[in-house]
Amino acid sequence: MRVARAGNGRPHPADLTRARNAYRKTPAARSALVIKGSSDLSVGLRVFHEKFGYGEIAEIEGNKLEIEFEQAGRKRVMDSFVTIS
Repeated sequence: MRVARAGNGRPHPADLTRARNAYRKTPAARSALVIKGSSDLSVGLRVFHEKFGYGEIAEIEGNKLEIEFEQAGRKRVMDSFVTIS
């Protein structure tokens, strides 16, 4: 999607809204919006993150997860950004 620029060099707000709405319609975005209870997640569970790929939960602290990703190494992410795979 090509974003038109306003006279000040920034994207037009309507274009940003269209881009956000298009993203929200993707299957990965929809599944990431599903609210998970903390009981759904446990250490050792395999999960998927849109940017970092597949990984295994190493630690859980509230809604923050420490995940050992296969390609990206160990990262700390919020539970709302992962899906159970």
